[in-house]
Parts: sequence; structure tokens; C-alpha cells
Amino acid sequence: MIPDGLPTIESVGGTASFTTMADGTRVRHARFRPDRPVARTLMLPGFTEFIEKHLETISELLDRQHEVLCLDWRGQGLSDRALADRHRGYVASMDLFLSDLREILEVTGFSKDRGGLPYSVIGHSMGGHLAFRAAAEVDPAIERLVLIAPMIDIETGAFPRTLSPFLARLAVALGLSGAYPPGAGGYGKSSATFEGNTLTRDEARFRRTHAFIERAPELALGNPTFGWINAAFKSIDQLLALSRNGKVRQPVLIFRAGEERIVSNKAQGDLRDALSDARLVDIPGAKHEILNETDAVRAVFWREVDAFLG
Repeated sequence: MIPDGLPTIESVGGTASFTTMADGTRVRHARFRPDRPVARTLMLPGFTEFIEKHLETISELLDRQHEVLCLDWRGQGLSDRALADRHRGYVASMDLFLSDLREILEVTGFSKDRGGLPYSVIGHSMGGHLAFRAAAEVDPAIERLVLIAPMIDIETGAFPRTLSPFLARLAVALGLSGAYPPGAGGYGKSSATFEGNTLTRDEARFRRTHAFIERAPELALGNPTFGWINAAFKSIDQLLALSRNGKVRQPVLIFRAGEERIVSNKAQGDLRDALSDARLVDIPGAKHEILNETDAVRAVFWREVDAFLG
């Protein structure tokens, strides 16, 4: 049960640590241990997200006696950021996220030392994308994947999808990897405005996310830069190659939001069709952040996940 008020990692029963990577980047992660664990679950957040944002879901996993490991990706949360302007979403390559994850799993022994406990990964958006790649490239011991509105591809709006990777590569080649695309910017007042948001219909959970940032402003992150976008398109190509080549054979459960505006719902369906053991659950009315949605949406999520993970 999550405590009343704004929780902390410690109040939910977790311990936060930092691990320094080979290039000197410090990455924050937190581990949560129930009294009598029956499973281990790796929790991978999406772009802009941080550990505290998922404490409600982590608490619910603890109630189910799951031991949980969660992290702030480099460039997000309280992990080190590559650019002086902390609001600029940037990574040179998403392979760095995977190498960081590999190191953290090694340091914590979360995968190797689990004593036969079932081992699953839950990933949201970019975290779902990275969960899929991790199951093939980082830790094949992962037994089941839960992908929540995963970033299998990106919605580019009115701009042609076919041109977007080329323009991102061009911007990086011109030295603009740390620049925002036109119209994008840092975290500000509009980021914390509930009306018209594309993430959730649940106002209380939306405001809780921004209360975490008010309490610790260094958690804030703005829009992705050209460098991040370029890295994302390259990683999408790598993910699609894995799906075509049958590199992920674990059972996969995919949640698709009916009111999605950020990632491609079609691509999620295509991924389901490409896999040997995958199920797709549509949630009409849900926006992108299914874990931050209304109680009714989250009830659908937990009913399906409880059945899937047993």
C-alpha cells in the first residue's frame, strides 16, 4: 500500500543507489524487497520519467510479493545528464541505456542471484522499447515481457514519418544534436498543465507527477533533442530487426492505449503479429501513460498482468 501524501522511495520500502558507468556517468537505481518474494520484476520507465513516478505501481508489485528493480536512465531523473541544460532530452545512442542496464544488473545481481524466482520485465513507452531489446541483447534470462504503450515506432504528426529519420540525421551531422526541433522546449508551465495533455485522463495522478518535480526540480526534463530523436530512430530499426529475426521468444503482453498520440499503435500491432508468443490488449479511452491513468484503466492492466505473470 502506497503511503498517504507524496511518497518517497524509502517510504515505499526501497533503497536508492548510484552506479558509475565506464564513461563516468552516474546512474541512479532503486531496489524494493518484500518480506517473502515470489518473483522479481525489472521496471523500466519511459522518456522523461523517473523512479518516483512509478512508486504506485511498484507498491502494487510489492503487495504481490515481487522484488523490484527500477532505474533513472542516464539523462533522466537524478542520473547524470550529458548536456549543461538539464531540460534537454539527449542520448547519443540508446545502446548506452542497454549497457547501463547490463552494468546495474551485474552490480545488483538482480538477474543472476534470484534463487529460481520467476523473472519478468515491465516497460513503459521508451522503457518498453528497451525491455524488448534487453530481452534479446542484455539479459536472455528474462522470462516474460510486459510492454505498456511501447515505443515500437513514433508518431510524427503532420510531418511525414519517412522524412523524420533523415532530418534527425542531418541535424546531428550539422552539429545540432543538442538542439530542440522547432517548437519544442524545456520543462515549463505548459508541461504541468492538465488541460489538453496527451498523457492521462487522471488529473490527480497527473498532478502527483508534477508535485514530485516541485519537490525536486532536478527531476524535470523537457522535450527530446535532435540527438535523442536520431538515437530513437536508429534503435527502432534495431528493434524491428530483432522482431523479424525471432530473437525474442519469451511470452509478451502488450498494452495499447486507445487515445494514443505519442507512439505508433499500428507498430504495436505489427510487433504482436511478428512474434511467436504475444498478446495485445487494447484499452479504449486510455491515453499514453496507462500506469498513470484512471482506476478503471489500471484495473484492466492489473487483471491482465496478474493472469500473465501468475
